[in-house]
Amino acid sequence: MTSECNARVGIAPTPIGLDGIWEFRFEEGKSIEEVSDPGFAATDAMAVPGCFDTLPKWYLKRGTALYRRAFTIPAPVPNAWLVMDGMGLRGDFRIDGRPLGIRPFPYARLELETGPLAPGRHEVFAAIDNRFDWNTVRLARPYYDFYFHGGFYHGVSLLFDNRRLVVRTRDYRTGTVEIDAERFAERDFAATLLFDGRNEVAAEFRDGRATVRVPDFRLWSPEEPNLHTVEVAGCFVRFGIRQIEAHDRRIWLNGSPVFLKGVNRHDTGADCGPATTPAQMLRDLQLLKSIGANFVRGAHYQQSPQFLDLCDALGIMVWEESLGWGNGQKYTMSGDGIDELADPVFREQQVAQTRAMARASINHPCVVISAFLNECESGRPECASLIGELAAAIRAEDTGHLVTFACNRWLTDLAGEFTDIAAFNTYPGTIPAYPGLPAELAEKVRKNDPDRDQGASGIDVMARRFRERFPDKPIMLSECGVGALRGLRDTAAGFMSEDFQEEYIGDILETVEGNPDICGYAIWQMNDNRTYHRNSPGQSAKQMAGWSIAGIFDRHREPKLAVETVCRHFTRHQAASCRSRGEWVRCNSDERSG
Repeated sequence: MTSECNARVGIAPTPIGLDGIWEFRFEEGKSIEEVSDPGFAATDAMAVPGCFDTLPKWYLKRGTALYRRAFTIPAPVPNAWLVMDGMGLRGDFRIDGRPLGIRPFPYARLELETGPLAPGRHEVFAAIDNRFDWNTVRLARPYYDFYFHGGFYHGVSLLFDNRRLVVRTRDYRTGTVEIDAERFAERDFAATLLFDGRNEVAAEFRDGRATVRVPDFRLWSPEEPNLHTVEVAGCFVRFGIRQIEAHDRRIWLNGSPVFLKGVNRHDTGADCGPATTPAQMLRDLQLLKSIGANFVRGAHYQQSPQFLDLCDALGIMVWEESLGWGNGQKYTMSGDGIDELADPVFREQQVAQTRAMARASINHPCVVISAFLNECESGRPECASLIGELAAAIRAEDTGHLVTFACNRWLTDLAGEFTDIAAFNTYPGTIPAYPGLPAELAEKVRKNDPDRDQGASGIDVMARRFRERFPDKPIMLSECGVGALRGLRDTAAGFMSEDFQEEYIGDILETVEGNPDICGYAIWQMNDNRTYHRNSPGQSAKQMAGWSIAGIFDRHREPKLAVETVCRHFTRHQAASCRSRGEWVRCNSDERSG
């Protein structure tokens, strides 16, 4: 939860929410440098948050969108901060025509210092460019297997105090935490801490930090997602007490082994793109809880504070990763020939966005894993060195998170030494698509060996190779799944039918449950999502009108047949029931839904 400062005690003005209707103009095919002008002539209106390229007038168009709106403040302020919770792909931001900076960080939370503001009326201006342009946007690449939308994803606001409290668990057994008072005027001071609105604790801050025990503390876990609050000198934050560790081939939460069972999830809606609402996020998380999941991998970018707040409250553990996909692979460089791993600006921006992501989520107990560079070419030395830098950047923030990345280069990987968890992606029998008949497919899922067989490695083969390399490190399957078109049923379980997806995911789950070396699995994926379309430069048009159909729910969150199988496995040691579309569906093996 983002720290809230001063509004409670009236030291500074209450933050101003800037969501709503903004003046708008879209310049198709144009860059920020060509059209950015705070005095532009508006031709339309646009909702914030919202993605302009999901709306009929600008549907899937690329160019620069110009935004403007006014606000007033009653008294002068010495400073303020314009805050955006995710935008895409690149933005130029100004207050009263004064530049605040151009930022090329899609999905990231941005805080831009405005300087002094006089009382009265002011104008905020933004130019948002959603074009792919290597010269200006390094982190968003046209080959990434999800669609990059333009707009403000999760809201805009103006803060008048950027002080922040960071709470780190130091001993979960005694409820001991360290509180870091960031950007306070004094680094050494005495304060009375107010926990949970009722328990006062005296504290001495030295160099901005104080270590105390939380009164009447309760641990955070998926089963009991207990949360606490603390207030210090007008700053307030919510936090959880928990410890996550990786050793002895297991992941440990609060001293007990935990198995991560869940899904990969793209934060996107069928009609809104990544500008999802808290209600949509909550619906997704309720669906996950109903099928017995305790874990979600946020693929493949920083998650919004609203989503993490909900995961904190509902007890869903989160893998959060910074923006990246297939970087440095031969199959991704074949389009424009650009080698991102050799580019110093790309490397610098990867470190910057990853560090900012880790810092932003420290107070969220749900975040147990910080990651980066999904399916990068980790067999190259320049990739391994970047992974080392990213892992070091996360650990330098003292986040209390485990560090990893999703690897698909187990034969040549050079970077596993930098991780706390050996995580791998594999699609045996489906990438490429040579599944064979059911018995053959089940065998491929378990034992397919690229040294002798066609296609991706079987799950047991991957796990064995990683265990040989890392005798004590926990191992998890971070991606495996297959597409299915909802409503396509086939008695013979043909490829892309719901029947085939159910069979394949069932084989995966049986394999994972039967392998004692594996301590977690995230299904690819929760919901269908838009990916590159016919307008994506250098990329072949995606099947199904530009949609990935690998979800166990479709784009509208309607369940596919595999949901029942997932529920049956995930709830094997719980009450055997799951909910889809608000109705109970029994997860007994002798019942089938249509």
